[in-house]
Amino acid sequence: MPLFNNTSAHLTSFDHADMIAQYGGAVEVQFAKDSFMREFADVRPVRGTDTLVDRRMGRTTVKAVVEGVRPEATPTKFGKVQVTVDTIVLARDNRSELNELQTDFEARMRLGEDHGKELGKLFDQTFLIQAIKGSQQSAPTGLNGAFGAGKNQTLAASGDETDPDKFLKAIRKVLVAMQEEEIPTEEMALIVRPTQFDVLLDNDKLVKTDFSAGNGDFAKRTLFYCAGVRIIPSARIPIAATASGTHNLLSNANNTYAYDITAKDAKAKAVIIHPRSLLAGETIPLTSKMYYSDIELQWFIDSYMAYGVTVNRPDLCGAVFSA
Repeated sequence: MPLFNNTSAHLTSFDHADMIAQYGGAVEVQFAKDSFMREFADVRPVRGTDTLVDRRMGRTTVKAVVEGVRPEATPTKFGKVQVTVDTIVLARDNRSELNELQTDFEARMRLGEDHGKELGKLFDQTFLIQAIKGSQQSAPTGLNGAFGAGKNQTLAASGDETDPDKFLKAIRKVLVAMQEEEIPTEEMALIVRPTQFDVLLDNDKLVKTDFSAGNGDFAKRTLFYCAGVRIIPSARIPIAATASGTHNLLSNANNTYAYDITAKDAKAKAVIIHPRSLLAGETIPLTSKMYYSDIELQWFIDSYMAYGVTVNRPDLCGAVFSA
């Protein structure tokens, strides 16, 4: 008689539904924790078509009424902006039959967290790319001036992005240009890379209570507002142009490679965004699955989504570029 039981009858069974729920739950929790761009865009469902369309209304005309003259109507022009969802982005792991994934809870959690983090990173970066591009766009035509051009500033000299006063001044110029067009900048957010966040912490007017009571704490590396706008540090602002011969995962010939990062885009050090800056749609929301293939004797662990984003209003997009 063998010293140890060499059959599997003594093993505790672990329900596959629970295994899938644990993995999928970890993905969703991590994605929600890691991604912040859904705060600044209404991601609308795209069903029955691959294209989401938003209507733009031109500015109405106000005129004086002249006594004895029938007032004529002035037609209000309409336009549209659209985004096409035609790509699925996927995080996939394959695990063999004899793998820790079958019995180890920690492996499922770690895989779920990593998939959620990577998808969240991609999601946020595509939104930031579009906001940067929007800051460089001209005003839409044919709408009687209802929408303005994107707002941006390019720093005068190399190294100005590390100067607390010069960097803040450039941000303020973008915001003031928006305010001159009656744009509610208090509803916007300022996203800066961690390096530039650190630069702004060295600006006394933002941190010292003599100028901004309760706005920041240098010792705790805390800063809440910059020029009246909520500030968010993020390393997801792109710092390198798309390599020659390659493309962003969402870029293709149909969208004219709209998500590729140009050399100019890669110089963005601060991005200003409003909830109406971008138009976003998704055909497949974040979905997670785990399934076993009897043919291949392995597990497939998938997380995927299909979404798209484009510029809705250029005048609500701002950026500061290095020299």
